[in-house]
Amino acid sequence: MRKKKTDQECLDFSMKSPLKVVQEYRAKYGGISILLALNPKILDLAHEDFTKKLSKSEYGRGGYTSEQIIRSVIVMFLEVQSYRDTVVLIENSEFLRSFIKLGNKAMMDYTFLCKAFTALSAETWKAINEALSIYAKDKGKITDEKLRSDTTAYETNIHYPTDSSLLWDSYRTCARFMKDASDEMPAVGLTHRFHTKKVKNLALFISRNSDKKDKRVHQKIKSTYKELIERVKWINSVGEVAAHVLWGGNLRAKAVAAELKHYLPITKKIIGRAESRVLFGQQVPSAEKVYSLFEAHTELIKRGKAGKPIEWGHKVLLAETEEKFIIHYEAMAQQRADKDLIEESLKMHDKVFGRRPAVFAGDKGFYESQKQIRSLSEKIETVSICKKGRRTEEEDQRESTEEFKVGQRFRAGIEGTISVLKRAFKLSKCLFKGFKNFAASVGCAVFCHNLVMLARL
Repeated sequence: MRKKKTDQECLDFSMKSPLKVVQEYRAKYGGISILLALNPKILDLAHEDFTKKLSKSEYGRGGYTSEQIIRSVIVMFLEVQSYRDTVVLIENSEFLRSFIKLGNKAMMDYTFLCKAFTALSAETWKAINEALSIYAKDKGKITDEKLRSDTTAYETNIHYPTDSSLLWDSYRTCARFMKDASDEMPAVGLTHRFHTKKVKNLALFISRNSDKKDKRVHQKIKSTYKELIERVKWINSVGEVAAHVLWGGNLRAKAVAAELKHYLPITKKIIGRAESRVLFGQQVPSAEKVYSLFEAHTELIKRGKAGKPIEWGHKVLLAETEEKFIIHYEAMAQQRADKDLIEESLKMHDKVFGRRPAVFAGDKGFYESQKQIRSLSEKIETVSICKKGRRTEEEDQRESTEEFKVGQRFRAGIEGTISVLKRAFKLSKCLFKGFKNFAASVGCAVFCHNLVMLARL
């Protein structure tokens, strides 16, 4: 049975430093350590997930406590490091070893840290953040007067998606898995040669010539696409047979079959979309497209940004108080319009504080109609949301008041929070696989941001 926390803490052998920057660094972690100690519910929630999903031992094996694991995850996000680099950093720092309460024990392996992070569900992170929000409210560290909200795009780790590159990804991935089972496949009558280099050359020809305007080149590209699609169809059919047959084999064969069963349905979608768009010239809606074989949950996001007109990932909603404390967030599996997200931010504010804010501020994306503004104004004193396009005289008067302008100046502060989350809390690009871990990483980043904010108050 995994222990929740260490019975007795070890001494801190890290030397005191005269450098101000080092003192500030250690003070930050010291404040976070105090906050974690004052909020035992956070450890209780994490321990419940670790107990259910990490390895168990009836007699115990002197493993790592839940407290050590959750603190290691916090260090990973605060230091913006990978699993490997986090392990090396903690192992070589007496101060960080003291922070996660390792004592004289060796640091956990990076593979275990990976398993530990994926054990924490997105729902658990939401519960952890809610517990911290209630603590901050009870201690008077955050106020209920103002609330501002905005959305941002959190990108997935994918290459630029084209039909040819996705078809090539599908082919090489299926071929690789079946090559991994090369010892088992001949025994069940599967002795195919995959000709991977030939298929790669087809995809390379398309990508290198797609921007040319010569009609003959375009005709050649279309015929090459047709051949590439046929090749991917072939390997998909072989993969279906292999997945069915290998499932009854040894452990290695079953592992290959499981991978094929995961990727083959996605490959079918990629083939279908490529045929519709390239061969038949049909328009495929964005919601029906597949943008990555490996991160199939990825969405196309158009937010009208000059630097990045198109982004691939998911929209994330953030709502924070005047103290820059994020009381609500949402990683959206399917993007929604900003104007439809106001109510859930207000509900969370009401849940934490027991009342609506006096000021709610958002950008033009949150505006729907004058009816919406009037409805919100019945419960909120100042609704500071600008209208898109032309304004009537009544709307001009509303946006010219001093309260509205103060609300808009307050709203601008959330842009800084988004920038900090992307630069300092690993929210620029998601390197975790799957939407489950995508949503969990948002929760962990928000939690670490809130810890740092409270440690400074």
